[in-house]
Amino acid sequence: MDASQLLESINQNINEGIYRSDEKGLIYVNHAFAQMFGYSSEEEVLATSSLKLYKEPNVRARLVEKLKEFGSFENEEVTFLKRNGDEFYGLISSVIYKDEKGNTFWDGAIRDVTELRETSQLAKTSDRLLQNISKNINEGLYRTVIGKGVVYVNDEFVRMFGYNDAEEIYDKNVEDLYLDSVDRKNLVRELMMEGAISNREVELKRKDGTTFWGYMSSIRTEGEGGIIFLDGAIRDITKQKESDEALKYQAEMQKVLINLSSKYINMPVELMDESIVSSLEELGKFVNADRAYIFEYNLDTKFYSNTYEWYRKGITSALNDSQNLKMDDYPLLVNDHLNGKPIFIPDVSLLDEKKSREMLLAQGIKSLITVPLMDHNVCIGFVGFDSVRNFRKYSEDEILLLKVTAEILVNILTRSRNQKQMEKLLVTTNLQNKRLKDFSYITSHNFRSSVANLIGLANVLEEDPMNTEYLGMLKTTTNKLNDAIDNINELLNFENEVSKLEPENINLLETVNGVLELNNQIIKENEIEIKIEIPSGISLNGSSAYFASIFNNLITNAIKYGTSKEAKKIEISAKKLNKEILVMVKDHGLGIDLGRFKEKMFKLGSRFHSEESEGQGMGLFMTKQQTEAMGGRIDLESEIDKGTTFKLYFNG
Repeated sequence: MDASQLLESINQNINEGIYRSDEKGLIYVNHAFAQMFGYSSEEEVLATSSLKLYKEPNVRARLVEKLKEFGSFENEEVTFLKRNGDEFYGLISSVIYKDEKGNTFWDGAIRDVTELRETSQLAKTSDRLLQNISKNINEGLYRTVIGKGVVYVNDEFVRMFGYNDAEEIYDKNVEDLYLDSVDRKNLVRELMMEGAISNREVELKRKDGTTFWGYMSSIRTEGEGGIIFLDGAIRDITKQKESDEALKYQAEMQKVLINLSSKYINMPVELMDESIVSSLEELGKFVNADRAYIFEYNLDTKFYSNTYEWYRKGITSALNDSQNLKMDDYPLLVNDHLNGKPIFIPDVSLLDEKKSREMLLAQGIKSLITVPLMDHNVCIGFVGFDSVRNFRKYSEDEILLLKVTAEILVNILTRSRNQKQMEKLLVTTNLQNKRLKDFSYITSHNFRSSVANLIGLANVLEEDPMNTEYLGMLKTTTNKLNDAIDNINELLNFENEVSKLEPENINLLETVNGVLELNNQIIKENEIEIKIEIPSGISLNGSSAYFASIFNNLITNAIKYGTSKEAKKIEISAKKLNKEILVMVKDHGLGIDLGRFKEKMFKLGSRFHSEESEGQGMGLFMTKQQTEAMGGRIDLESEIDKGTTFKLYFNG
């Protein structure tokens, strides 16, 4: 095959339209050219004016001028017309050629790019659409590349995460966008296995460190060269989640209030203490506190104590360290309550009042809130909540809940207190009835003995009025009868005195010295050594008359039964024990057989020594009653022939 045949074969089989033209028009076209323009043969095309092949006829003239000026051109895009009038786009390239005779031709080729152009236009349209969506959609769009990081985000993504522009995010480690980097790893693992995730709730982190909740959807795609893309969208659901949480919180709050207000109806008083602690636990867990507690005020003594407490596992109890606190020592923690106001301390370490700060920090408290318990405009205490593990803020709804809770607790505590007072009154009444029976026995016994003596002495005096020995006996018997009447009157009036007891601050050392001064004569006559070890600063709250009576009974008992020719020493001491003050009166005398008399020690009419015949068994009974009336307790240690130690415990 010669060269001309090869060229013709190429022209007829190539997909591009090949042509030769001169000033007049087309001289040659190949088969592809004819098909491109919708003609049935090459001859039909050559018989057609070249201008009819262009949508705009002047385009041919422009291209011819360009050829003459530059000698060639490449890939000029032109809109052509097919035989049936349809348009198509072609890229035309051409070059000027002159033969040996000087004739000028321009040879060229046309490539139909209509489909390619439409595809390109579609791509441009898609790109503009993506840009519009990216700019106007309310979701954050992104693309990440496995092993590389974020390669694309839209404007909403940038705004959502609080960055200035996309470049800042491209420079970040993807895991830094998550509150917990483990969440990112788990999501990638699931995407690689499943290929897609939908509406996955994730907590994300902004540039400034704050967090928000988002619904994340993503798909895994594979690009050229095996590159793995993770494309997805994030929708900020923080407000929605907060709204859902608020509704859930309201429902739980109502449940707590209903439980609190209903559980104590018709509840026996013996179950109330346990139920109050249970309610504190429910409230404490609801507001995410570490301790919940109730303090009750004694407005007469100006002291207050922790009466109920709940605390989480791993948190230390503060109950024992919160007893008998002086209200005046902690004005910051008390004064607002007395005026009906709650107290909220977000950071205990910043308190100005040193004593309150040190006391709260010693209990490990970071934040606290306390709400007063108001009974008819009188504050009877407060309910409080400690945050030990973390600092805590309280919303208005939470504070409102605690205020309503406080009102419920006031009713519960008042009912419990009244019920306990009634039960105490019943116990007291029963005790009084028992005492009256004991009184009747003692009165009958003591009076009968004295009256019998009086009758006998009267009969003797009738026979011999001048017998002075019997007159002395008559006087002694009369004095005993008078003492018995005085003791009974004192005993009968004791309960009334307790109800009218006005607490006062008593210096212990001064009180003991006063009692010793009254008994100074008998102490000197019996050559008794008194050893006192009482710090001058120790003071007690109670009745000075009761304290004087208590120490007088114990000291005179020690003189009568705790001293002998060999042992004439009485020791009186006091010391502080945590929240109590211990007072001891010790002798080295006869001692008491506690095996026989322990249970009778402080009972009315009990006697333990034969020498005690002139006594009426009321001293230790009254001592115990007076001690307990002031909130104290009494105990003793004793051993026969080695002495007795009485121990009295009072609130410090």
